[in-house]
Amino acid sequence: MSIVDDLIENLVERNVIKLNGTLKVSLVSGGVRVRGQLSSTLRDQKKNKDVLKAEVPVDTSVKVGEIVIPLPQLK
Repeated sequence: MSIVDDLIENLVERNVIKLNGTLKVSLVSGGVRVRGQLSSTLRDQKKNKDVLKAEVPVDTSVKVGEIVIPLPQLK
């Protein structure tokens, strides 16, 4: 096997990620705001043990440009 195959097998095929948490999505002037808390666990399925646990706070805003929706002409 190549190094890439070994890397993919070890990182992707053997591991599983579990996400839990809550997110609050709010509409704000010009975009969207997302806030919350996520809990993530990376588990090695071959060894049946947790490799990494993380608590991730989320607080972000996304600005959306002007959206133009063309309407058909009414006759």
